[in-house]
Amino acid sequence: MEAVILAAGKSTRMKSDTSKIFYKIAGKEVIFYIVNALDGYKTHIVTNKKNHETIKKIFPNCQAHIQELQKGTGDALKSALPFINEKSFVVVNGDTPLIKRADIEAAKVLFDSKDLDCVVLTATLDEPYGYGRIVRKNNKLEIVEEKDADEEIKKIKEINSGIYIFKTVFAKKAILNIINSNKSGEYYLTDIIKYTDKIETIEVDKENILGINTRKDLTKVRKILQQKIIDRFENVTFIDPDTTYINYDVEIGKDCIIFPNVSLRDKTKIGKNCIIDTGSVIENSIIKDNVHIKPYSVIEESCIDSNAQIGPFAHLRPFSEIGQEVKIGNFVEVKKSVLKKGTKASHLTYIGDAELGEDVNVGCGTITCNYDGYKKNKTIIGDRVFIGSDVQLVAPVEIEHDSLIAAGTTVTQHVEPYSLVLSRVPQVNKPGWVKRYREKMEALSKKEK
Repeated sequence: MEAVILAAGKSTRMKSDTSKIFYKIAGKEVIFYIVNALDGYKTHIVTNKKNHETIKKIFPNCQAHIQELQKGTGDALKSALPFINEKSFVVVNGDTPLIKRADIEAAKVLFDSKDLDCVVLTATLDEPYGYGRIVRKNNKLEIVEEKDADEEIKKIKEINSGIYIFKTVFAKKAILNIINSNKSGEYYLTDIIKYTDKIETIEVDKENILGINTRKDLTKVRKILQQKIIDRFENVTFIDPDTTYINYDVEIGKDCIIFPNVSLRDKTKIGKNCIIDTGSVIENSIIKDNVHIKPYSVIEESCIDSNAQIGPFAHLRPFSEIGQEVKIGNFVEVKKSVLKKGTKASHLTYIGDAELGEDVNVGCGTITCNYDGYKKNKTIIGDRVFIGSDVQLVAPVEIEHDSLIAAGTTVTQHVEPYSLVLSRVPQVNKPGWVKRYREKMEALSKKEK
């Protein structure tokens, strides 16, 4: 069996320049979930001119066909029919990301067992507004679209899912007979079934066929898909799944605890026994075992080794490598830097374009001055260096192992091992100066009055 995805619509009701099939849910395009459900079939995607090249780029293993003018679902199918060679094919709308392969396979079993021309997948909805209704009269089956339905038909709750299995020979012949004598002036794919009695329906769960026409629909489907992704992780504790956002490709090891309002994006990988605390955002990063990400930390395209602690309120910018047992504290920013085992930067620090050895202590307020206005320069710090508070490291500069940089120092030159570095203006105390100054200012004030 082959597959056809109808994805050439204009997405008018989304009120957006972006086609609804390209909106992302859990890091993947809406249409990705349909292609994924059809994995193993030779898949054809009917698209419009605007989206054609994007579809080919995202799905190189699918055949993309252009519907020149958007004249309805029947006309869309015509764009793909000449390229279908198998005896049967399934048709799916490009905005139904909750479809299940099992539903299609069940319909195919029915289709084959009774040698049918068509099987229509249906569902029963409490509020069927907007969907085509399944109308049964005199042993005949008809699908009537909402726009063309009278008040009696609108009461019917069994709806057309937009998923069909067709016999190829039948579809190629019947498609030539459909006309556009309806209120929309479109060629409805549903009109094909008028030309056969060898048709049956199979009912599926209403959740599986939910389509996306508006942003409200997108929100509804996103919640369902997000819960399905979370349900994969049976050995992970989610404190509040309703406020947790996990992308499709994320991996999480066993015995992790994920707190509320956490967002794990792209291809993030979390090891075992990790704690990802409230409000943290981790994007396309690797977190190894026994790591604690404290509240409201942001981690982008970085790697954190085992037993490290990050945050709270820390920011790891891209290409940061955090070693084992490293501690990155509150309001510390790290960018494109390597911090080796046991190093600590506990608070209010910027480390950029730097390489820090093992067991380095970075004091509060330390800054790597890496940018000279033209290029980013590197800071190299050896093992067991102690850096006091409020230190500026003016790159390019190297501080060799076991050195001590005193608080308030600006380092501009190479530092040899075991050195003490100071660069302070000598302190001057002037006793009584403030008292004399205040008396002087008060006298001036009275004179001016």
